[in-house]
Amino acid sequence: MAVQNKDITYISKDFNDIRAQLINFSQTYFPNTYTDFSPASPGMMFIEQAAYVSDVLSFYLDNQIQETYLQYARQFDNLYDLAYMFSYKPKVTGLAIVDIDIFQQVPSKVVGTQTVPDFSYALEIPQNTSVSSRNGTTFNIQDSTNFAASSSIDPTVVTISQISLGEPTYYLLKKTRKAVSGTITSTNFTLGDYVEYPTLELNISDLKELTLIVFA
Repeated sequence: MAVQNKDITYISKDFNDIRAQLINFSQTYFPNTYTDFSPASPGMMFIEQAAYVSDVLSFYLDNQIQETYLQYARQFDNLYDLAYMFSYKPKVTGLAIVDIDIFQQVPSKVVGTQTVPDFSYALEIPQNTSVSSRNGTTFNIQDSTNFAASSSIDPTVVTISQISLGEPTYYLLKKTRKAVSGTITSTNFTLGDYVEYPTLELNISDLKELTLIVFA
């Protein structure tokens, strides 16, 4: 039996067009096999399922093609990849990170026969304390600093600062901490009734890091 060449249309893109083309295809090439194209017929269920799958595949195909054009791409990874093809080098904003030595002078005290630092005067500096360099750059000390606590991971270096009559009268304590450049600011938002995927706008330039705190 000779194979009949069938005319297939490739311009249908959405569900309704594909459904109409499938009905027309069935009526043209299978006129005696199936004739019930009412909405409740089992055959229409399979035709509409095929149209549904074709519509979904058409969407993903169009979306993938769209992502290959620089002017239409929406995904950040694809935008960067396309820009790199044109020798674009983005300006990356980074934070300056430095090691800061923090000192405190404390008086001495006599314990038994030994002269030791009096750690009752030791200070505890909270985290995110701001310090400034000589050129005006602001740095934030990320971790708290407790001069009274010392361990192998976070040692307190103790040196003699002042001597009187051969005995130490003051000691100098030193801690080293990481500090990050920048300033810390906060913005408060009040949300009313429930909204799915709410959008909040921050009027902040050169944002490096964002922390979200929610109070119910």
